Amino acid sequence: MGTDTLGIEPPPSYEAATGQAPHELVEPASLVLHGTDIVVENTGEDTPLYQLSRNIKALPPKNNSSSIHLHRVERGASEKTNGQLVTTHLFHLVHPVNADFRNDLPPYYVTATSFEALGNIILEANKHTLQRTEFRAKLSRDTNSGTKPLFHAKDKQQLVFCSKNSRKGEQKWLDQHGKLLATECHNDQLPTLKMETPVPRNTRDALVAMWCMMLWYELAESRGAKRERKCSPTLNVAKMSS
Repeated sequence: MGTDTLGIEPPPSYEAATGQAPHELVEPASLVLHGTDIVVENTGEDTPLYQLSRNIKALPPKNNSSSIHLHRVERGASEKTNGQLVTTHLFHLVHPVNADFRNDLPPYYVTATSFEALGNIILEANKHTLQRTEFRAKLSRDTNSGTKPLFHAKDKQQLVFCSKNSRKGEQKWLDQHGKLLATECHNDQLPTLKMETPVPRNTRDALVAMWCMMLWYELAESRGAKRERKCSPTLNVAKMSS
């Protein structure tokens, strides 16, 4: 690995640090959200597979936090990082403040912060049912958090995932071809994403991000959150100026 103009060696790439490629297939596993950690179920491993910068299932102070960071945590397998924890910042998860009164940004989306990520993705509420809202995830390929604009034109965005409700009250996550990728359920009251088939590592990263965004949507659109927004001075100012 070379050095930059200041003679400082840049950090190793993900593949160099972990010995794994972003397109490498990962085997199915059940991922459980426990606070800010997403852990693999029934492994006895204390280290989370993913981490969030805050609890996505709890309202932040004054309901005004607009961004959450999603990281992947793995043990390195390269000569330099063998056995060490390697943390990769994958996405900013974003729900803009006063999203209901803005037309410059989608209300729920993620922006890529890692070169391995698929790109920026919008989460759209597709269909409201008696059970739960169903969703579509629209990918702007080859974009990241620094891209301007953040998203391609609508006709250039690609459907990458969608969710469908099942009769059991679970949500099935499908790819753009209708193939089942994962099932979302609750084990011991903890949100769980059960991966059903091997997928590339960066596809699982994106699906986990969309799952987290869905959980954020369900919290932010709950009656309690809406009541709190009505009492927010920031929101009242937005209404007066709209």
